[in-house]
Amino acid sequence: MDEDEVEALYTHLVTILTSRRDVDELQGRDDYLTPILAEIEAGKAVPIKLKVPGEREIVDPVAGRRIGSSSSAEFIQRQDFSGREKIEILLRGVEMSVVAPARMAAEINKSLEGLDVNEFDGVLRFGNDVVSTPTRTVTPAELVTTLIEASTLESLINEIRTGLAKPREATI
Repeated sequence: MDEDEVEALYTHLVTILTSRRDVDELQGRDDYLTPILAEIEAGKAVPIKLKVPGEREIVDPVAGRRIGSSSSAEFIQRQDFSGREKIEILLRGVEMSVVAPARMAAEINKSLEGLDVNEFDGVLRFGNDVVSTPTRTVTPAELVTTLIEASTLESLINEIRTGLAKPREATI
């Protein structure tokens, strides 16, 4: 893929991901896309060392006459990510936000099923110390569905990475 195709793919992926978010999920920790796009927008920090040339004569009463050399300073400049870097950051963020939690929930459920606990019915109940009832429950059926969707997404991510890694064939 050339840089134009990579940029078009990145724009297309962001459009798809943005359009598929539910309005209810845009609050706080559920909006995984905003920090990913913010990281991409921030760009990468590139250190730049500037030298100011010029000799200057310094007269020191103790050391005598000296000639000073050039001065230098380091600055940090923002540089945009390349198209490939943007896609990789986006894919890595989606993996960490969508695929990893689904796999983790499946592993937790599998571990709990292995315990000798009579009360465990396969339903995961998530809450916090403020409310007495669960704020979210996940049933085994939802867990399987989510894991299948996460596996499909993971396959698509790997397919995109493979496509990006292949050199573009030149046509004459």
